[in-house]
Amino acid sequence: MGLFSKKPKELVYDAAECQKNKARMREMFNEAVADGDSYEILRATETSSKFEHGFIFDTNTTTYYYYILGYRQSDGKVVMVQMDRDLSRHSEALYIEMDAVERVSYYPKLAQACLIYKKGYGSYGEILNIYDTGSKTVAGIANIVQKEEREGFLDFLEALRSRLEQAGHKQEKWKR
Repeated sequence: MGLFSKKPKELVYDAAECQKNKARMREMFNEAVADGDSYEILRATETSSKFEHGFIFDTNTTTYYYYILGYRQSDGKVVMVQMDRDLSRHSEALYIEMDAVERVSYYPKLAQACLIYKKGYGSYGEILNIYDTGSKTVAGIANIVQKEEREGFLDFLEALRSRLEQAGHKQEKWKR
């Protein structure tokens, strides 16, 4: 530790509320995905920003998307179900085409996993934030701590990464 560095604060969260939120996410995921119990799940977020030049003021709008991310080790499938902040509504399941994924990376400082698609696919890829939230979280779903789930997903990504390397796709440096 340096002279000006601070010790990171422990995340404060309600364990009972965390378990309740995880149970509700599992229930929502099972409603959206036919064989939902065969998937491991965790919460992920994505953001999109839009900058507009105005006559007097410039505006920057950021939109947050909350997902239940499901993955299955046996066949390598990944499914995302969009949900709202209140954990009351969800969308239909969105299956990620794993054949289009060319690179996989993870940035531990941001807790951000990236599935990057092939060129010409029409979209850059999925940039998933898989961080924890405490009870004092204002923006987003509070009380979701998912260390074990995140580690399981990172194990899945490492296996996917090695399969992509064997198929001849160059990967970025992997750091956990």
